[in-house]
Amino acid sequence: MDDARAEILEGLNVFRALEAWGATLYAAWAADEPDPQLRAGHLIIGEREATHARLLAERLRALGKEPGPACVDAILAVQLAELKDVKGFVAQLDALKAVTTRDAERMAGCRRALDRGYQAAKATDPATHSFLAQLYSEEKVSGTWYRHMYSALTGKRERTGALPVLAPDQIVRRADRVRPSSGEPAACSAVA
Repeated sequence: MDDARAEILEGLNVFRALEAWGATLYAAWAADEPDPQLRAGHLIIGEREATHARLLAERLRALGKEPGPACVDAILAVQLAELKDVKGFVAQLDALKAVTTRDAERMAGCRRALDRGYQAAKATDPATHSFLAQLYSEEKVSGTWYRHMYSALTGKRERTGALPVLAPDQIVRRADRVRPSSGEPAACSAVA
């Protein structure tokens, strides 16, 4: 296997592990969240993380590799154990920031694997690069919502009823990814 392909596969697998972890964490936080807006936000983001993890696993398989252990697994297991039972939105995000900062050096190699995978896809695999760019754009929606709600709950800005939903163009891009290429024959004989 060439170096670029190996880097793409490692990056996809690390990203998959991170997304699966996020889905589990945000679902745990939602389970005990009494505020309906915050609960819905956690669930929307958790579902998006789970979808990303599934799509990343599918992309790995399409490229001929099964999802497997990732360099982040041990660190994420410890972080999940520490974070899953934290109560209160502000306390949760403060705790997440603390473990992220604490573990930044230990995660540096994994971060580099993500970056190398993205750059290798950009240079050699346009389809995977486009896929990753789409996922990263969706991640920004989640991060923006968490920052906005944190600022509102700590009195730095007014709270709104906003939820972390994708923009219409992001949804259309998702739908476009599953449409057949032009010129492909119909797969259903009922329409032939």
